[in-house]
Amino acid sequence: MRRCVAILIVIAFIFSNSIVSFACDENQSDTHVTEILFGDNALRYTSDENTKMLLNAVYLCCEQSDGRGQDKLDYLHSKKVKKTGSVNDINVKNSELIECSHIVWGNDYIGNTKASTNRRGILQRTVNRVFDFGTFNNWFGSDSGKCNSFAAILYYSHILSDYLADDPEDTRTSYKGKEISSYSGQPYVELNGNKPNFSSVQRNSKDSFVNYSQLDTYGRAGVAFACISSEMVSNVGPRANMVSIKPTGFNLNKDNYSGIVNSQPPYLYNRCHLLAHSLGGDEIPTNLVTGTRYMNTEGMGDFEDKILKYIQKTGNHVLYRITPAFSGNNLIVSGVQLEAYSVEDMGKGISFNVYCYNVQPGVNINYLTGDNELADLISYSGGGIPFAVNNPNDNNPDLIYEMNRHLEILFDDQKGTGIYTTMMGDINTIGYEARSLGTLDETSAQTYAKMKQCEYKYYQTLRTYVPMLLKNEDFFNEVFK
Repeated sequence: MRRCVAILIVIAFIFSNSIVSFACDENQSDTHVTEILFGDNALRYTSDENTKMLLNAVYLCCEQSDGRGQDKLDYLHSKKVKKTGSVNDINVKNSELIECSHIVWGNDYIGNTKASTNRRGILQRTVNRVFDFGTFNNWFGSDSGKCNSFAAILYYSHILSDYLADDPEDTRTSYKGKEISSYSGQPYVELNGNKPNFSSVQRNSKDSFVNYSQLDTYGRAGVAFACISSEMVSNVGPRANMVSIKPTGFNLNKDNYSGIVNSQPPYLYNRCHLLAHSLGGDEIPTNLVTGTRYMNTEGMGDFEDKILKYIQKTGNHVLYRITPAFSGNNLIVSGVQLEAYSVEDMGKGISFNVYCYNVQPGVNINYLTGDNELADLISYSGGGIPFAVNNPNDNNPDLIYEMNRHLEILFDDQKGTGIYTTMMGDINTIGYEARSLGTLDETSAQTYAKMKQCEYKYYQTLRTYVPMLLKNEDFFNEVFK
């Protein structure tokens, strides 16, 4: 099967650290599925019993393995979902989970056809129990119509969540009491309307300086603040050796991330300068944090280059403040805030205020300890439906193709509306972009990162438009008012 993912890699290693992972993550899936159903109102419906029923059924259909899940079956049985049975009727090994629950909806897992059929039936019957599409669906599970397509959309939403390979809770943080949204495929977000928070006195100062904060009680670096001059930039010498310096959480996983991290060797972590060496920063503990290669290059790198080129061109001063954001007693920084302002031209040349996420698409990071492991198992398993393929069709589908088929059935009465038309236009644009990847002269890691951006854009499109369309469906409104 020809796939444009163009990042198929043989994973010939086993991660051995304190993070325990399964092929699917329940909390991550619950977050993404509820947001696709309810959008910005997801938290409002998280504790709703009908939502719990749907999420339990998604777990049993998509995530159950190794004998787990009897409590969820008992819960659905208590809610009068028909033919729930026992965990033995649906059980598969965790090693078979992707092959069983990441295939085309309606197909059976050849390794255990009975379990596959039973798992799908539980999700269909739970959907019908919640929305009451009819007695026949309740007893037998429909393989057509809106009941089946709603179940299929839940199923594919779970697979999409696994492709995103990120638990939103891990990357959500706050800035001056305001929440910074979780990572959504872009390396940074703007803060305060992209306006830096320097005082008037600071904005008028042309005296160059560099100030580093003392390490805190955990040994973590704090704010770095500088007024960078052309002399500082021109006097930058070679880097000092940093091998002996280990910022907090620098647990370098020598089992590398080939095809995910764009460096050689493809190690996850860098000794990441707060004030870049090219801007006069020192190789000292108070100027270093443990940052991913992605944050260092895709996030901070572009902004550092803008400052450097501006100073080299104009000779002007630039105020630059770098604030690492640690959550609680975490040893790994959640992200870094960058604020900059060009002094002589009052910010016309350089002015920004951004937050760069300390993430690596496809990798799960324990921010408390620095432990890390592969999170995106599905891209490399070979057993799951791909997110995007060249020229998808019934014999060679991808997730976008399949989801579109069920969105069309579910929203059949709304196909002529502006909301539906806009959604499908956005989806088709994303699909075209994703299916075109791999044709450029790029490394597999670069292609992988761009594919992740497409997956996040697709997710954001679904969570924007699907809730709007569901509000216009009587079956949905009768349950979720």
